[in-house]
Amino acid sequence: MKHLLILSLVVALTACSSLGNRSSQSEAQRAAQEAAAQEAARQEAVRQEAARQEARRQEAARLEEARKQEEARIAEEQRQEAERIAEEERIAEEERRIEEEARLEEERIQAEARRQEELRQIEELRRQRMEDDDDTSLVGMVTEEQLRKANPLLLEQSIYFDFDRYQIKADYAQVIAAHARFLITHPTVKIFVEGNCDDRGSPEYNIALGQRRSDAVQRALLALGVPKRQIEAVSYGAERPLAYGANEQSWARNRRADIAYPMFKE
Repeated sequence: MKHLLILSLVVALTACSSLGNRSSQSEAQRAAQEAAAQEAARQEAVRQEAARQEARRQEAARLEEARKQEEARIAEEQRQEAERIAEEERIAEEERRIEEEARLEEERIQAEARRQEELRQIEELRRQRMEDDDDTSLVGMVTEEQLRKANPLLLEQSIYFDFDRYQIKADYAQVIAAHARFLITHPTVKIFVEGNCDDRGSPEYNIALGQRRSDAVQRALLALGVPKRQIEAVSYGAERPLAYGANEQSWARNRRADIAYPMFKE
């Protein structure tokens, strides 16, 4: 009986020892598995962080490349713009050179034309002197018939103005042009442009206004090419009226500038 109890105790102890060993092994395995899982998780975290860093590096490289490309594009645009500006300046300079050459050529042509005109005037003077039997006192004088044959408009020798005005009306453009052509082709003829006013206003004011009217006609003739030496502008104010009435009709006849030729009475 005693032996049976001892044997049972030994068996029980052995079983407990075996169960304890198996429990210890199971806990060790679980610990190892947990450690492996943690290591795997750590390695995955490391891999993911490395992947994120690589992605950031690649993004930074992409942005840097884009920045360089943008800088290169801007630099190229600036280069092209500089070339465009330089080309425009070159073209403008070439145009200025051509214009300057054209201006100089025009001046040369005009100078030659003036020289030819001077020669023509000298020849005209010689011819007129021969026609006047070389009487210098007759040189430059004209007759009414000579003016009529040259152009009937030359017999219109009064330019009329509005009240208190000295601007030439467009109606007289052809008349002034006719006188200009005659004077240019007769360089020995010298005229007087005589400014006149109606009697309203002070003598000083009328003299000044008459002068402005004669100056206006003189400027118009000069603008058409008449040499200044052939024109003298004077003013008589209200001293030489054509009409004496105190009404608009009379005043209108006195507001004028007369083109006076040296007339030879036949």
